[in-house]
Amino acid sequence: MVGSPTTRRPAAIALIGAAALLGSTLLASAAPVAAQEGPSGKISYAIWGDPAELSNQIALVETFESEFPDIDVEVTVSDWDAYWTALQTSIAGGDAPDVFAMDGPLFPDYQSRGVLLDLAPYIERDGFDVSALADAGVAHFTTPDGGQYGLPRDLNVVALYYNKAMFDAAGIPYPDETWDWDKLVEVGKQLTIDADGNGQPEQWGFYTETTDMENYWSELVWQNGGEIISEDRTQTLLGSDEAVAGLQFLQDLIWTHQIMPPADIVLQVGDAFEQGLAAMESNGSWLVPTHLNAGIDLGIAPLPAGAAGQATSVNPTGAVVSATTKNPEAAWTFVSWLVGPEAQAQLMQSKAALPVDKSVLSGAYATAFPGSDVFAQALEYAHLKPSFRGYEEWTGTLQEELDTQVFDVPNKTAREAIDAVLPALDEILAAQQQ
Repeated sequence: MVGSPTTRRPAAIALIGAAALLGSTLLASAAPVAAQEGPSGKISYAIWGDPAELSNQIALVETFESEFPDIDVEVTVSDWDAYWTALQTSIAGGDAPDVFAMDGPLFPDYQSRGVLLDLAPYIERDGFDVSALADAGVAHFTTPDGGQYGLPRDLNVVALYYNKAMFDAAGIPYPDETWDWDKLVEVGKQLTIDADGNGQPEQWGFYTETTDMENYWSELVWQNGGEIISEDRTQTLLGSDEAVAGLQFLQDLIWTHQIMPPADIVLQVGDAFEQGLAAMESNGSWLVPTHLNAGIDLGIAPLPAGAAGQATSVNPTGAVVSATTKNPEAAWTFVSWLVGPEAQAQLMQSKAALPVDKSVLSGAYATAFPGSDVFAQALEYAHLKPSFRGYEEWTGTLQEELDTQVFDVPNKTAREAIDAVLPALDEILAAQQQ
């Protein structure tokens, strides 16, 4: 998720050093390896995430340190909003982390400020095989002049989660690849239950987040044959009939079909699917551990297809190196290891993201857990989440209009809202060309 994808990495937790955390079961399962010679020194590694993700990343760091004992990696973590605030403050103060996580859509803004180290010379020197990594992930961190200012650490795609127990109780077959928008509405209505007739369902048929394109509305635009932004990033394309109809479908799920909780209910309960109050959810692969930990009898299926066919989004999280790092060799050693097959196979066990190493992605990951094959296959029809300079301002302006006028309250149709906001969006894009 981006702009304000707070549920991508939901919980704020204190900063924790790698040496202070106890080894995890992931580390315990990793085979011991011989220490390798190479750079030495201490580097810092900053990420956003919840306690489970921190544990996974710490386990990776501990494995790395066992192979490179002369490099000490100190890990810090915070929630999504706090992460970017702290990162910008540290960059401005000349004290940026040596290595830090980078969300794909935000990459151009950071790269254009000259705060990231170009890894291309290290890649060429060491003969690092970038082609072994998922093409969609690599592309997000590549510049037109051939610079490589980061490598993808993992991938996230969006699919349809469903609560098997709720389907079983209603005697309804589970979702599959044959589903389309009409089927989602049909079954969503059957699974929306207002037992006492007070107008407030005890169970909703469907839930998704509306505050970021990644969770569902970008997929609806693509599934209906629309586009979000031009390839040269100079024009917003959401004004087409196809794109508007995709946005309108999401509004209709809330206010016309009434199978999805409105904003005031979401404000009270949060993720209705996670709370056991909704039978289905469109959301990202990062939520698998969260939903399993919530005790949901979880099923995963492809998103219902639209008039133009199937589509989902793919968004990489990258590992980038600060341009001001005092230990670039150690930082590069860590980043290149982090995206390699050993680390990616270990990352896979977390169930929280898709590995970027192609051999792991097409091999062990496809059968790593029930539904992992759905995520892996989704890459075949996935669209790369838009990434461009001015992304935060552009998405903030757009989401303000959609949230306050279309999704939270149906003051406008999707057409009316898009027509109203398009000039401001294109003005933001134009300013980035100057």
